[in-house]
Amino acid sequence: MKDIEIIRHMKEDIDDILNFSVGLDFKHFTTDPLSRKAICMSLINIGELTKSLSASYKAKYKEVPWKLIAGLRDVTAHKYHTLNLDVIWSVVTIEIPKLDEFISIKLIEYEKHSFTKD
Repeated sequence: MKDIEIIRHMKEDIDDILNFSVGLDFKHFTTDPLSRKAICMSLINIGELTKSLSASYKAKYKEVPWKLIAGLRDVTAHKYHTLNLDVIWSVVTIEIPKLDEFISIKLIEYEKHSFTKD
């Protein structure tokens, strides 16, 4: 899969997290298994997709913590029942919006570049 396709899939999961967390507070996140599991599954997907990005793409955008994103996937997938929900909530409320901004910009840049080539 090409990097741009991976980024598009990441954007879908980011959008899911943002939609799942609308109106959600920390207490509801920690007590509602449906919300928590939906968000965690999307975090797992994002981490897995991160592992599929080319080394050159990750090297080009070193400002994104690719290794941490992939590592969060591993922890979320393999230690789900012992997750630190404070950390996951911080990722959802602080880090995901930052990643969304980066991904959105890259997709716009790609579309502009593709449009000018046609």
